[in-house]
Amino acid sequence: MLLAPVLLGAELADLPGPIHISVDGRPAMVARGSTLGRVVRDLGLSPAPGRLLSVTGRVLERRADPGAILVNGAEVPPGTPLADGDAIAVVDGRDRTEGTRREVRVLPGRRLHNPAYTLERSRLREIRTVGAVSGEVLEVRYEPIGGSVTPKAVALTFDDGPWPGTTLRIVRILERMHVEATFFMVGYLIERYPEIVERVERAGMTIGTHSWSHPWRVPFAELRPHRIETEIRRPAELLRERFGITPALFRPPGGSFDPFVLRTAREAGMRLVHWSVDPHDYRGGATPAQLARSVLADVRRGSIVLLHDGGGDGARTAAALPRIIRGIRRMGFELVAIPT
Repeated sequence: MLLAPVLLGAELADLPGPIHISVDGRPAMVARGSTLGRVVRDLGLSPAPGRLLSVTGRVLERRADPGAILVNGAEVPPGTPLADGDAIAVVDGRDRTEGTRREVRVLPGRRLHNPAYTLERSRLREIRTVGAVSGEVLEVRYEPIGGSVTPKAVALTFDDGPWPGTTLRIVRILERMHVEATFFMVGYLIERYPEIVERVERAGMTIGTHSWSHPWRVPFAELRPHRIETEIRRPAELLRERFGITPALFRPPGGSFDPFVLRTAREAGMRLVHWSVDPHDYRGGATPAQLARSVLADVRRGSIVLLHDGGGDGARTAAALPRIIRGIRRMGFELVAIPT
């Protein structure tokens, strides 16, 4: 009667013990003779797949890279038996952005540059960088290829409005002197002063946008992408929905831009407009006569002049405006709005 337990104990003692492995750096014990496939099933090991992304961040394929389960740093068949000390690592798949290709074409006719610093028009070569899989546009740039023409004209532009008092005073001067100009308006001010926007439009002026809130503490191009998109799209949508105006021109605050700003504006249907003459009329100190002289000293054929109807007291700018207009006309230049 005493022999049976002894024999059973002997048989148990003869059974092989478990093996010690690690899984993602953590110790584990599995039955001797276990295969990789069995351990993967028993422990529910599964790498997260990596995605294929478009050049704009859209998911094109969710399981483009399935990831891997490695034993001692190498991929092995699921039927591989595990041994003491083996290290299993679950390696997630990596997200990958698609490659790109270039698409090049010569645009018909002569066009304003983008961004436009002057009224010069050129034959342009359009160079698009697009996703090799998605075809989405990552970047568009333009190279002048000759045949440039600069009209005998100058464009007056006004930023930071609509502004109570100043904007309408400037519009009345422009109307009286038969001048078409371009107003780059700030979104929250468009929302606040709709009657001024309507008056500027009735006067036949061209209306572009100048961001929603005119951020200035950080250069516009250094804002987060979502913020840049909101700053560009929101005022354009407001002009379309509330006033029936489809803006074709955008001037970034401070003139700050990069390829992302250019692309976002282009996707919103707008071209960037910079400037070539800046008398810094928003600063204090200069008299109207001094402002006028500063503008006229720098004006050339095709100049784009930066002035301000908003953002503060624009009385000096309004007072200088008739002298600026008369001086430009004496040079033999026509005064025009920025072509849309």
